[in-house]
Amino acid sequence: MSTPLIRSSRWLGGTLVAIALGFASGLAHAQTKAPPPPYQIAKANLVFLGVIWEEAAIRKALPPGITPVKEMAGAINIYQTGGSYAFGPYQAAYFWVDIEGFDAPDGTKGRWMLAGVYGPNDQMPAALNEHYGLPVRLGGSRVEATAQGKRAIATVNGQDFITVEIKASEECQAVASTVNYPGMQPTTKRVVVNEIPYIVDFCKAEPVSVKVNAPPGDPFSAFPIAKVVWAGEGRNASFSFSPPKVAQK
Repeated sequence: MSTPLIRSSRWLGGTLVAIALGFASGLAHAQTKAPPPPYQIAKANLVFLGVIWEEAAIRKALPPGITPVKEMAGAINIYQTGGSYAFGPYQAAYFWVDIEGFDAPDGTKGRWMLAGVYGPNDQMPAALNEHYGLPVRLGGSRVEATAQGKRAIATVNGQDFITVEIKASEECQAVASTVNYPGMQPTTKRVVVNEIPYIVDFCKAEPVSVKVNAPPGDPFSAFPIAKVVWAGEGRNASFSFSPPKVAQK
């Protein structure tokens, strides 16, 4: 083989290695930060527990201009997904309180997220905080079968922080609508709205128990539950996180 050909082959090999390393480096960088919304989520299964929060804790947590409903109603949502753009399958759990002034067209109240976790990596909580101002961090969730139905568990650092048990049923109905989640965008300090269109098979359920094991000082421990009022289950849900819109009030 001639010397020029050997040199050419070595150059080509070195170039391909450099391209491959650069591509791998680009992927690694891309994985550290998600693209901006919209985000599409599919094959989600959710456990809901409707609650009444203690009023003092809610009023302390909400920023000026955000008014909770008179009853201090809200819920715990613990769920897992089969896939999404741009996070892949993920798990989540959060508290919300219903608020005034952000109703969906069908009358569903807007929801202010009080505390939440998303996982299995920190890419999603970082994106939700950056774009929507949601008070979320790294964590996860799982669901276990029980004699009566299901046990949904939220975890932080491998520890069980929230446990919800429901009595499940097969009385389900297909539902499609939208729901609004406002948040305080961290850089602009403006309230922005995540409008979420969804399709879900919503199944009736009965509450069995709820336990919050978060240690003192943790965000989940800041919201005592005054009363449990309902339960439900969402199966095979699809929904989207829209680009944030500045609230018009």
